[in-house]
Amino acid sequence: MSRFRSLLQASVNATKKALTWNVEEWVPPAERHIFKFHSKEDLKKWHLYSDSEYGGLSSASLEIPDKGDGSDCTG
Repeated sequence: MSRFRSLLQASVNATKKALTWNVEEWVPPAERHIFKFHSKEDLKKWHLYSDSEYGGLSSASLEIPDKGDGSDCTG
């Protein structure tokens, strides 16, 4: 009987969640910058590669303007 009760409770909980879902739960989070680079010198300790080197199809890129004024760059 306890299996039936737990199955019924799980079904009720899933139904409640489905009926009261929030749109924000289905929207992916906003893009965030994971690393901050202040210059090209900061990148020397990292090995930057494209996943296409390993057969991937990503089109992501990292661009650092060569201003030399110490402005923040993100990647």
